[in-house]
Amino acid sequence: MLLAYTPFIDPVATLWPGAYSSPWFVNVWCLIVVSFFTAVAYKALRWQNFDGALGGVLAAFAKQALGMTVQIVLGIWALGLLVHIVVVYVVPHIAPM
Repeated sequence: MLLAYTPFIDPVATLWPGAYSSPWFVNVWCLIVVSFFTAVAYKALRWQNFDGALGGVLAAFAKQALGMTVQIVLGIWALGLLVHIVVVYVVPHIAPM
């Protein structure tokens, strides 16, 4: 068992053994993490409001970044649902097999 420990070759399976068979890992958690970092990077470049104390500015920045993260995640889920509806329900009526 000790020889099977490969943290640099397969680190995700080491940290979470059932990760590759779990759709929650691939779809939800990675989507949320990537969209959060995308929102932080975008807001860091576009942030203009530096008035007030540092804590207030950081709190406003975090609120804006989390709001954008929610928008990204819900938008991608809505697009996925739309593609699912088109593929499962619309395409069979257009091109029956």
